[in-house]
Amino acid sequence: MFFRKPKKVKKENETITNAVFGELEYIDCAWEGYSVSSLFGEEKTIDLYVYADEDNKIIGKHQEKVYQDYLKNRIEIEDAVRKVIFREFKLPYDFELTSRFRVSSIIVTCDGNCGLAIVDTTYEMGHNRFKFVVETEPDYEFTDSEEYYIETK
Repeated sequence: MFFRKPKKVKKENETITNAVFGELEYIDCAWEGYSVSSLFGEEKTIDLYVYADEDNKIIGKHQEKVYQDYLKNRIEIEDAVRKVIFREFKLPYDFELTSRFRVSSIIVTCDGNCGLAIVDTTYEMGHNRFKFVVETEPDYEFTDSEEYYIETK
């Protein structure tokens, strides 16, 4: 006698529309959606990850504020990030950044930090996929003399 296994029911992910972040879907421990970046020239759609507590899945006001600050200062931040990349990788200023780098996502952490994840395409997938993350903070002033936090993964 054979018994059939019950069919697995695919669970739908929870979705919300947030006034600041737009339409988001909860996957694992983050609300996922889309944002835009013109970091390496042309404006492109990139992933947006807003991390939240697994139990209550609430997006905090501090997370909304830091993302709004990022959006308000995006052009300035992106210009500063390009300068950091040139400096940290000791690239000539006529180097075409899109030949090596691409911004993959914006990350907003539970504690209200906002960062850009940038992929160095000289590494194979799965090996140092995110070469570094440049954090942006609310009311953070970007100047040439400012130190930038770059985390090597």
